[in-house]
Order: sequence, then C-alpha cells, then structure tokens
Amino acid sequence: MLGIHAPSLKVLNEGLFKAPLTYQADIIVRDAPVRTDVLDFRNPLPSINYAPLAGVEFQWKLDNKNSFLIGGSTWEGASESTVNGRFPIQGYTDPDGNLPSVRNDRRAAFSYNEFFLGLKHNAISVPDKYNLYFRLSLHEIFDVGYREDWVFLYLDGPAATFKKIFIIESKATGILMLQPGIGGEIFLKKWLSLGFETSYSYGLRKFTFRNNNLKSDFLPTDGVVMYAPSRPNPRENNVSDAEDGNLEYQAQDGSGYQKLRLSFDGWKALFKVNIYY
Repeated sequence: MLGIHAPSLKVLNEGLFKAPLTYQADIIVRDAPVRTDVLDFRNPLPSINYAPLAGVEFQWKLDNKNSFLIGGSTWEGASESTVNGRFPIQGYTDPDGNLPSVRNDRRAAFSYNEFFLGLKHNAISVPDKYNLYFRLSLHEIFDVGYREDWVFLYLDGPAATFKKIFIIESKATGILMLQPGIGGEIFLKKWLSLGFETSYSYGLRKFTFRNNNLKSDFLPTDGVVMYAPSRPNPRENNVSDAEDGNLEYQAQDGSGYQKLRLSFDGWKALFKVNIYY
C-alpha cells in the first residue's frame, strides 16, 4: 500500500519550525573593547502538512464478510529552507562592523514506523468484481524520530568557504492509535485487485521527545554560544519532575522555551494493490 498521512502537527509547524536560533557572541569592532551580544538568527521552515506512507498488510479471511488484518508501514515528512544572513565566528567584523556573511540550510526530518492489528468487514461485495468495506485497527507507533540540521556556509571572513554544522536528534517512545476507515477494491482478476482506502487515526495520548542528542562542530575558540531552537528541558535546582529531558522549543517572541507535545491524529489516504492466494 502507498499513500499519504496528514497528521495534525500544529505545535511542530507553528512552534518549533518558526523558532529562532538565539546565540551569544563575542564581537570585535576595530580597536573597541570586545563586546558580547545576544542575537537571533531566523530561518523558519515550511510546514509539514502531509507526507508519504508505505507499507504491507496481510489479511486472514474468517468468513465471507470478515477478515483479520495484520501489517506495518513507515512514514516520513521533511522540510527545508535556505536563507542568506550574517553569523559570527571568532569575533570577526568587516571594516563596516558587519558580521561574516553566511548561507544557512535548515533541514528537518520527522518519521515513524507502525505495526497494526485489525478487522475488516465487507459491507457490499460482488465476488471477483468489487468490494466495499469498513475496517477498524489498533496501531502501535514506534521508532518515532526527529532530526534537525543547521548548516552554516561562511561566504567571507576568517572561515570563508568552510561549513559549521550543528544537529539536533530526538526520539519518542511508543504510541497507541485507533484507526477506523472505509475502502473499496475492484478486481482485475480473481487473484488481483486495486483498491483505495481512507481512514482517520486517533491517538490515545499526546507524546513528547525525550532521548535527545545535540552535536556541533563549533569550537570554544569560535566565540559563539548557541541556544538551539529546541533543547531538552533542564532540571532546575536539582529537583526532578515529569518534564525533565522532554524536548521543548523557543517561542518566537523571545518569551522562553515552550512545551513540545505532539499528536499523529489525522487522515490517511492509501492506494492498495491486493494479491489473493
């Protein structure tokens, strides 16, 4: 089966994807004392409204009306944006006091795998011609992953032609979803049919990312301290709580980091090739 899943990712699209990169940098302007500035670099990402899904499904015929379903699929959405701007390194400024010019590529990838069990009920069926059916399945979403890359290509200054990169990776635990749907198939041969199916997935709860990994090849000598668009929620005053380690994102208005709670609730539309044996 091949198709699309359009989950509701409002917090991702309107929150994390619009979050700025805040940084603290040492700035040198001619003979003036070194100053430290806190600034934002913005490169908002386009929304992920839907993305492709592919998988395989097996059915065991229980009687003429009902079948047991088992299967799995994978889904991945991606977003990318490129902007030109200025970003510091080693305190450098040109004679006019400007920071080095850079081209920034920001890329995000969001994916999951799923395993499901369910039942299919034939509502209207003409053997070897067509079939209209209802289905209900329970899905276990696992291996949910998010990765974001920021690639800075310096166009001038001491790092001209060099790239500096930092990467944010995060994982989420399993999620249960209930998925009702309807579909139909037309038989080309007794053993072969083409079908279309639409369904809606309901999550039993929202989820957060916890297993986080931030990597960067910026060095201490570069004079830049970055506050990433997303970060693990830090423990405060050595007191733990349920939010410790959860990924959170920077608010656009600079008011601080916000909770990142996500859901895969949304429509699916699938094209299916069915082989009977």
